[in-house]
Amino acid sequence: MTTNPNRPFRLVREGEEVFLIFEGETERTPVKVVWARPITAKGGPLCIVDRQKRQLAMLSGLDSLDEQSRRVAADELTRRYLMPRITRVVRATASFGIRYWHVETDLGERHFALKQASKNALWITDEQLVLRDTLGCLYEINPFSGLDARSRAEVEKVL
Repeated sequence: MTTNPNRPFRLVREGEEVFLIFEGETERTPVKVVWARPITAKGGPLCIVDRQKRQLAMLSGLDSLDEQSRRVAADELTRRYLMPRITRVVRATASFGIRYWHVETDLGERHFALKQASKNALWITDEQLVLRDTLGCLYEINPFSGLDARSRAEVEKVL
């Protein structure tokens, strides 16, 4: 497939897969819809990439797409970037460089481990902390000041 980001296209979903179809063509290319900067600019520019992670299109935002494609892309981004928001830290401990977390989130109670805090605990702002666990799952604390005092102390103890 020739990539031309200026060429009109649409996105369609078939089952669990998303396809890109350039205007005037019938070839369906399986694609992924990803945020260009998923942690620092979620909701901004996005990319359409093929299975080999080659960029097929770069867009300034969801509003660059037609209505049907926008719905497909928004649904795909929601699935891909599910990031539970931590509402309370029940317990956080550190042992041999690994941080173990027991938290409550907006999606329920979670237990996870975090290695290399310097790489996997990212302060986006003074109020927003993003954690990446050992499985690659993301968790967000936003706003940090919204946590109760005990939860904030637990976070500060291990970071």
